[in-house]
Amino acid sequence: MSLTIIDLNDTNIRVGKDAQILLNSPGYAVIKDDKIAFGAHAAKLNRIYPRNTHNDYWYRFSQDAIQSTSNQIRHNADLAYMQLAEIYEQTGESSKWLIAVPASFNQEQLALLLGLLKAANYEDVQLIDSALLASVNSLNKGEQLHLDIQLHQSVLTSMETDDKHRVITSNVLPEVGLLDIYEQCAKFISNEFINQSRFDPHHNAESEQLLFENIPICLSKLTTSSMSKLDLEYQGNSYSTNITREAVMEILSPIYDSFYKRIEGSKQLLLSHRFRMLPGFLDGLNNARLLDEFAVFTSANNYSTLLQNTDLNANYLSELPVIEVTEQFTSPNTEERQATDITHILIGNTAYKLDEKNCYIASNNKIEASLDSNTQYSIQPNDGHYSIQAENNSQVLLNNVMINDKQLLRLGDNIKTAGIEASSTLIKVP
Repeated sequence: MSLTIIDLNDTNIRVGKDAQILLNSPGYAVIKDDKIAFGAHAAKLNRIYPRNTHNDYWYRFSQDAIQSTSNQIRHNADLAYMQLAEIYEQTGESSKWLIAVPASFNQEQLALLLGLLKAANYEDVQLIDSALLASVNSLNKGEQLHLDIQLHQSVLTSMETDDKHRVITSNVLPEVGLLDIYEQCAKFISNEFINQSRFDPHHNAESEQLLFENIPICLSKLTTSSMSKLDLEYQGNSYSTNITREAVMEILSPIYDSFYKRIEGSKQLLLSHRFRMLPGFLDGLNNARLLDEFAVFTSANNYSTLLQNTDLNANYLSELPVIEVTEQFTSPNTEERQATDITHILIGNTAYKLDEKNCYIASNNKIEASLDSNTQYSIQPNDGHYSIQAENNSQVLLNNVMINDKQLLRLGDNIKTAGIEASSTLIKVP
């Protein structure tokens, strides 16, 4: 029996099956010309068409009436249903669906979600607390906290382990979400562009969209570097600005402090992998472990026999039995080493040295000197780091996850492209 897992977090709804990520779909919808785009496509349009963009339909998940430019949309549940239907269409049927749901969903929302899943042809559905599923491989005896972040809010979940792993309580941290972090960074970075390049990304919708697309990669670089150079190409011109880790941490300190106050004094804290991209956040914590980005899927695999049991009594699981597993977490020092130790890309049996020039990989897995119509993806150097960017609308998988925008590379990362069996690996050659 196959088990397909959906990690229902609106920063990026992920779908996985058989140790492979099938789909990434952020919680964005853009309505234009009576057509509705969802996920990564919509995320790339949201600053260009702000009045046509919805990014709070999971946050305000209900059947309450909303204003919309489409006659198809009466309430947020309509948008949620359409995204679920699109995910089903893109990932295919499954004999069992496991939906990891944040504790921010109340009982009424859980019932509504089950109804939408049924209407979208999802059969044999099991809901489970997402914090429990992500943490279960790393829980020790006693009480522990799990912190996760969404687009508009965050969730702090308290769990306890004795003969079972169980959720005790959960608290929503309103208005402390990833979009707020991006907005604060965008204001600061725009001012830096004005000061350093006499260019205001906020002046035009297209350049503002480019700015927001580059913020995640800029933040990721600053987790391991003191400075990140941010480049924007707009209307044939190139603009650059240098962003320091210290300045970004100062800008984000009020948001960080709001987290710290809620988790102050906790003995054991497990952080969602989504906090990995926030520079300096872990510096203010001495009791935190960062969970692996695939923790939800690894746990589902470890508990697959139980989770595929059709005799489970509860539609929503908030406890699991204790079994012997390998914990999934990453230390900050490991993150830094992995991001800066890359020297070569291994393609087949040949290792190619990476330097300070862009590296272009073609459809035949050969390295080219420049970008052309055969280029599948590029590897771009910046401040001792390397990033990957899909080119020519190619389908590129990074660690079995389809990439939609530029991603920071780490030692050991695996790269695959659609239609090519061979893969490439980022390595270190002494």
